[in-house]
Amino acid sequence: MRLRAKTRWLAMSWLLTAGVAQHAPLALAQAAIADASPVVKAKIVVYPDDASTGVPANLPLARATNFVLDVAGATVSGLDFQGTVTITAPNVTLRNCRISAKGWAALDIRSDRVTIENCDIDGQAAPGIRGISISGNNVSIRHCNIHHTEDGIYLTGSSNITIENNYIHDLQSQWDGPHFDGIATDGGITDVVIKGNTIVNPHGQTSAIMLSNYFGPVTRVRVEKNRLLGGGYTVYSDGQFGAGSISNVSFLDNRMGKGHYGYASINNNTPDWSGNIDDTLETMLNQ
Repeated sequence: MRLRAKTRWLAMSWLLTAGVAQHAPLALAQAAIADASPVVKAKIVVYPDDASTGVPANLPLARATNFVLDVAGATVSGLDFQGTVTITAPNVTLRNCRISAKGWAALDIRSDRVTIENCDIDGQAAPGIRGISISGNNVSIRHCNIHHTEDGIYLTGSSNITIENNYIHDLQSQWDGPHFDGIATDGGITDVVIKGNTIVNPHGQTSAIMLSNYFGPVTRVRVEKNRLLGGGYTVYSDGQFGAGSISNVSFLDNRMGKGHYGYASINNNTPDWSGNIDDTLETMLNQ
């Protein structure tokens, strides 16, 4: 295969019936990168998928018995939780764990300075379920595999949040009025970085990323270098509700698969929009 063909192949997407692209297998992408020249390698981005997120393959997990993490400074690793996990103590790290739950959130973060890494979050398609609900500050979510939820990650009343290199996909919720969002907020957030994630919404509503001011302001949110696919509009920055302004939002260098109605719905704010391209055609996108 010629180099140009390999590079083009990495950027191609096979469309689902809902018009949403699926990510190429990580192993094949890595093989193509290995054969590429140093100049081409510097330009190729491999986005998160099943192989690069969640609990490492073949890592044994022990059945968890405690579902409330209330010890400050604790590091919890290698557990299989069958039920909602709630973090109420600061400085907690949750790593290499599986959470399967049918409550209103699989993982509920209510405290500050929390780190979540390489976890598998399964909402089991429960009605209205969030994969991760964040109401604490200084929280980092990295390399997690989040699926079968209505909202992959939901933010409320939180600041200094980093959501990086996660795979959010297969959004499902078994009731008659779901609003599917990969990452969502209805306001009350500030200083949020959403970077390097793959977010696939296989439905014709609502979004890969939803920012709205329904309950409060949204300030300083950077959405950068993600692969964002599907929904009604792929991304929203929706300031129509009046519960505070939306300001200092940026969408930078993202790949976007067009939602059912379009790429972006922007109301009553002017985000910084630069370097965003169509996931299939690789054409530049205007706001």
